[in-house]
Amino acid sequence: MQIDHDEIMRRAIAISPTLAAHARECDAARKLAAASMAIVVNAGMFRIPQPRRVRGYELSLRILADAVTCLSEACPSSGWVLMVMGAHHWCMGSFPEAAQDEVFGDGRDGLVAGTLSSQGSATAVDGGYRVEGRWQFCSGVDHAHWVILGCADPSTHRPSVHVVVPRGELEVDDTWHVMGLQGTGSKDVQAHDVFVPAHRAIDTRILFRGASPHAANHATNLYRLSAEAMLSVSVSTAVLGSAKFALLQFIERTKERRVILTGARKADHGPTQVRLSEAAAEIQCADLLLHDILGEFDRLMTTGETFDNDHRVRAKWQAAYAAELCRRAVARMFSGSGAHAVYAPSALQAAFRNINVGAQHASIDFDNSAELYARARLGLNS
Repeated sequence: MQIDHDEIMRRAIAISPTLAAHARECDAARKLAAASMAIVVNAGMFRIPQPRRVRGYELSLRILADAVTCLSEACPSSGWVLMVMGAHHWCMGSFPEAAQDEVFGDGRDGLVAGTLSSQGSATAVDGGYRVEGRWQFCSGVDHAHWVILGCADPSTHRPSVHVVVPRGELEVDDTWHVMGLQGTGSKDVQAHDVFVPAHRAIDTRILFRGASPHAANHATNLYRLSAEAMLSVSVSTAVLGSAKFALLQFIERTKERRVILTGARKADHGPTQVRLSEAAAEIQCADLLLHDILGEFDRLMTTGETFDNDHRVRAKWQAAYAAELCRRAVARMFSGSGAHAVYAPSALQAAFRNINVGAQHASIDFDNSAELYARARLGLNS
């Protein structure tokens, strides 16, 4: 069977009803339901960005993005976990081959959670590193076998290495009591003097630039992109899925709503129609912005051209602006949905909460991304 965009989307659409049926269960449990995780794994979703040399599909980031958006429309938490863990499976393509084999060898579904920001520390010792600290926002950790952790140098406090640690060697602290995306189970993890061998570590600067020598040893140029830019775009594709879900919910809700005092149909109300039109346009613009940069990722993957700083700041800004457009669109629809939208069972209320939590992700910080982009365009980065 050929595993391509059409096949991945066929699978994503096929599992979406099951994910939608378990979405509230995920939120209540504050982690993905076992049935949800199992069906995503069995559909091969986590293999989309996984290296082919360890039985992954090694498909483009555009294909992963479309799968994430599709699943996020059905269950925002499931789409988010695929997005985050998928990014870590992609990162593994830049690690030494020995680490790839240890995590994914013999065709294992070596599920990798993690936190790319350098919140803990790693001290160089003979044969590897001693890792210590606490990391927040470790989405999907309850179902993970491995965890990628960003580490700083304890003497300089600057990012130094990223390491891969067996989930069993870490302590999980259930801190995930939040307003949205509850089902992602994005809890804290702690490391207490954990030894990590050198083959399960990579220099942070090399990973973030897409400059790992191991990235050149694959069948494609997929792993020669910037991890920083890749994560920013990936986050926004999950936010986009939640926004598309909200738009459909708003349309269906508006078709049946009536003004309590007069009985008039809300669908006939001009300002409501304008809200719908503006929200739909903003979501479409977000989709176009993301697919524009994903198309550039595809081009770079095909040509092997170096991923430079201009690509990085453009990707981060388009991702951040796309997420902001989605946030604005959902806020506009929520504010036009009447008092009944505030009740817990309201799908639009859930979408409003999920969007606002997702858009808070540091990788798509609106202000920082806008400043980086503007400074690059004005030639102020030198």
